[in-house]
Amino acid sequence: MFNATALRLRELQRGDSGVFGARIKLQPALVDDQAFNLSVYESVPSPRTRSQLLASTLEWCNLTLQCQGSGRGAVNVTWRRDSLGWGELGPGRHQLSPDGTTLRVALPPAATNATYACTVSNPADHKVALFDLQSLCQGGG
Repeated sequence: MFNATALRLRELQRGDSGVFGARIKLQPALVDDQAFNLSVYESVPSPRTRSQLLASTLEWCNLTLQCQGSGRGAVNVTWRRDSLGWGELGPGRHQLSPDGTTLRVALPPAATNATYACTVSNPADHKVALFDLQSLCQGGG
């Protein structure tokens, strides 16, 4: 705001969300009315995860990774492999469910030395769960 002025609100609760107004006196004759839209979010709980090994052969490791967020409000689920985002994972080897919570992976054994991460988030918080493909493809679950 003007002149690096700030308003700090503490101990907010979900019911405190809404539009708030402030009247700021800059000079005796100059008044500025501002409206602020406040959204209060809860922390995101740790994701619920599950993995299922569908098949593991000398040529391929096929498995399903599931990651679900919970809590009130909208929670986003995103996937990464090592440092690669979803759009960079490569065609044909990954299939994402329409709701984004389930990732089906088919990789040759030489490519299973990778960690997949799912992130559940809202605008205020995020939590990450990791899947080690090498241990999953060698018979884990």
